[in-house]
Amino acid sequence: MCGFIGLFAPGGRPLAPDGALEAMLRSIRHRGPDDEGFHALSFSRQSAAAHLPGQPFAAGTDGGFGFARLSIQDLSAAGHQPMASRDGGTVLVFNGEIYNAATLREELRAQGAEFRGHSDTEVILRLYEQQGWQALLARIEGMFAIAIADVKKGVLRVARDPFGIKPLYHTHLADGTLLIASEMKAFLQHPGFRAELEQAHLAEQLMFRYTAWDRTLLRGVKQLPPGHELAWQPADGALSIQRWWALPDATDGRETHASVREAIRRAVRSQLVSDVPLGTQLSGGIDSSLITLDAARACTDTRHSFSIVFDDPAVSEDAWITQAARHAGVHSHRYLFRPQNFAEDLARVTWHLDGPPGNPNTLAIDLLAREARSSVKVLLTGEGCDELFAGYNRFYYTALQQQHPTLFRLGASLAGKSRGRLWRLFGQASAGLAHQMITGSAYGAAALVTELLPGARLEDAISQRLEHLAGIPGTGLQKQIRYEAETYLPDLLLRQDKMTMAHGVECRVPFLDLGVAKAARALPASALACAAYGPNARMRGTKRLIKQLAAAEFGPAFAYRRKRGFDVPLADFFRQAQVRERMEQEWLPAIRRRSLLQAAAVEQQWQQVKSRPEAKSAAETLWVAVGLELHLSQFLKKVAP
Repeated sequence: MCGFIGLFAPGGRPLAPDGALEAMLRSIRHRGPDDEGFHALSFSRQSAAAHLPGQPFAAGTDGGFGFARLSIQDLSAAGHQPMASRDGGTVLVFNGEIYNAATLREELRAQGAEFRGHSDTEVILRLYEQQGWQALLARIEGMFAIAIADVKKGVLRVARDPFGIKPLYHTHLADGTLLIASEMKAFLQHPGFRAELEQAHLAEQLMFRYTAWDRTLLRGVKQLPPGHELAWQPADGALSIQRWWALPDATDGRETHASVREAIRRAVRSQLVSDVPLGTQLSGGIDSSLITLDAARACTDTRHSFSIVFDDPAVSEDAWITQAARHAGVHSHRYLFRPQNFAEDLARVTWHLDGPPGNPNTLAIDLLAREARSSVKVLLTGEGCDELFAGYNRFYYTALQQQHPTLFRLGASLAGKSRGRLWRLFGQASAGLAHQMITGSAYGAAALVTELLPGARLEDAISQRLEHLAGIPGTGLQKQIRYEAETYLPDLLLRQDKMTMAHGVECRVPFLDLGVAKAARALPASALACAAYGPNARMRGTKRLIKQLAAAEFGPAFAYRRKRGFDVPLADFFRQAQVRERMEQEWLPAIRRRSLLQAAAVEQQWQQVKSRPEAKSAAETLWVAVGLELHLSQFLKKVAP
């Protein structure tokens, strides 16, 4: 687990300037506080060597890696990165964990490979040396961003794991230099990088609270999409990107409850490998509760879970956390989220995210990771279950809309210019199921976005996603599941990664094990979501198999309660004295000065929050506006909080 950066100059040009590699790595050093390393590369001379910080690059250097390490496996120097082959012709940096590394290591040893240590990084390097790049991608199982500079063959290869659990960004400078990094903020430290807002993506950001696939809010900066690989040719700077993995097509097969349950147990067991203490992130929901239970049953060490609670019993999951922790037999650590966390931490959290925070509970995850770091360095979480097993209400409404399209078209006429949930539920239904699948995952209604950003091209934001959806095979629910896995899920995973890595904690995601994913895609659609009717219909109509598994372990009341989604009492927090002061003295004046958003519209929402006890929609608007302003103030001025 780590953060890494890379600089590469095309055509054999010398890498410049001296010190850029170190400055870029320093900005993401929080990702790897235990160790650091640098390597200078020369594709033109087909050589590579360790680079000492503060020293000028050797003559002929046209590439370089920097690496910050969080030691999880093989804490010795044998796990140090960047890691080079014995002849120096191949240099590797790797962020993540490979869960089948032990099996691969024994196989490679039987084939004659020699190992200095037991890190999964060395397994990747030996596998590449013996079997090549495509075999490497086909055989490793885990979460990862990998970059391999093969100076002998004259190619840089980069890959990101199937679901995008680990982040990876890239950009080109004006002179053709390629930059890669685990976090975008590293680019700000290169004197040749100019941070500019990509206004074409603003409407998407305001509507969905993130930019999907390869898009970011910085012009010229892209994410490497999940399950994709990048190849860069140093001779001429040519870059190509292609998909190497996709979620399997749904087979609507006969996978059973028992086989899915065992797949989850196997995934948890495989992800407990660690040379440092670990625990689970327990929200009280059924997904994290199942992971906590399976981890406790498989772990022989002292078992720990970590949770966030609130003073407000209407949003706190404290009672469910207690039930899950007692049933699993874990030591439960709980931390109270207070308004001062909101006021004091928002700017820092925004900086670590590399973008505006999407969900207010991002602040709670930050607090959890900060507190958990004193006890553990690894946390297992329940992320990914809702996407693969149809856990959101919008999956239920897709099933319902397929059966009753006329009802939804009528709802679209009633939604009109609604600004909240009614628009998300019906707003695009008259345009068809595909449109409604897109807007069902939006946070901001069309009227709200155009109010904040007059002239916003909502059709562009929606059409990009429609094009993405159209490229996914299948129909209905199974098509929507893969769409959510390729758009909404990666943003959730980035949030988890960056909030935990901000404090040197690794986050693991057992539900995104490839065996679990394969089992999910072989389930009949009726085991995922259906058009249920009557009391509690949405809860009975979503994530059906997982809720049945949870009911068997924790009881029906636990499994079928109303889904909270790790809520934060946002409107109440905005009204607290500490937050009001920041809002009126810092955040609103900054929004007025920038003149990007309509300040009058933001201030109107602020007045509603101050005067109305129930002002959830207005509070959400403020959250989006303030988060965008904080991100722009940090990145466009290149100033960390």
